[in-house]
Amino acid sequence: MINLAPQLEHYLPQRPARIIKQAGVKASELADVNLYLVGGIVRDMLLGRPSLDFDLIVDGEVEQLAWALSIATGARLVRHSQFGTAKLSYRGFSLDLAMARRESYLKPGALPVVAPGRISDDLLRRDFSINAMAICLAASRYGELLDPFNGKRDLENKLIRVLHPKSFVDDATRILRALRYEQRLDFTIEKGTLALLRRDTAMLKTISADRVRHELELILGEELPEKVLRRAAELGVLPQIHPALRGNGWLSQRFSQARETIKKASLSLVYLCLLLYSLPEAERQSFLERFRFPRKAVKALESSFELKLRQEELETPGLSPSRRETPPPVITKPLLVLKLRLPALPRGCSGARPSLANRWHH
Repeated sequence: MINLAPQLEHYLPQRPARIIKQAGVKASELADVNLYLVGGIVRDMLLGRPSLDFDLIVDGEVEQLAWALSIATGARLVRHSQFGTAKLSYRGFSLDLAMARRESYLKPGALPVVAPGRISDDLLRRDFSINAMAICLAASRYGELLDPFNGKRDLENKLIRVLHPKSFVDDATRILRALRYEQRLDFTIEKGTLALLRRDTAMLKTISADRVRHELELILGEELPEKVLRRAAELGVLPQIHPALRGNGWLSQRFSQARETIKKASLSLVYLCLLLYSLPEAERQSFLERFRFPRKAVKALESSFELKLRQEELETPGLSPSRRETPPPVITKPLLVLKLRLPALPRGCSGARPSLANRWHH
């Protein structure tokens, strides 16, 4: 059995490490309660990547442990008894506690039916082997690695692997997550998993628009989202989100230019505008109606569409000088990068495009 206690002590910041260890001691003092650090933080620790996602799974009674730990450490406690979860908030970080649970799917694409379970059930419900590891925090077993699906070996071999053949059928959002992890970590989707992904790509149609939108937002929040979109296009995944979407070289170039121009806080919104910029109007409207983006995103998208229409108008042969001087739409600053798409001015129109470009900075 592999024990990661020294690595865990070195990896965690000092105060969270002390409280997490204390949580394990408290769990050991309670009857039939065990505590585990799970998921992404275990993966990232083994990869040497930073993470502050302190997700703890309680094999036993969550509320009892949460109360005991909040009293012992002075944390602010928020409980959600109906979901079997609790959050302990400290200055600068928080701990999320959740009951171990098992899941079943009544039909493809449906949200799972959840029931209390053990740690083995909780790891089985996860998406990929590299996310299905846990570290025991019990005082007598502190640092012990639970790795029933050989996730550590897959990390070492840089592989993304599902846990069972029906994984993408049960929850097709895992297709998008597989691509996201593959590109973020510079891994490869394992051969059998890739065959399942290709087989089940159409299962994305069983997922609600809200859930697909959420996964798309996560992709656009990646450091290099164009890599994920390009891979999604290669595997025929992108058309399942919307048939008009493309993950081509133009998009990659514009995403790269956006990172040189726009503050990081605004990048995901600019990426979304660029992703839809080349779509015909009917396809854009279809996309917006289906995925119901927040008002801020819709406003930015509408502004970029107005800009595109104005640009196309300026390129119309025989357009009158007065029409060329018509003020363009006011484009919000995060969309500045879209001006990189504007072609050179037509001969004899030296005054038209500067008036357009000047509006970008307001």
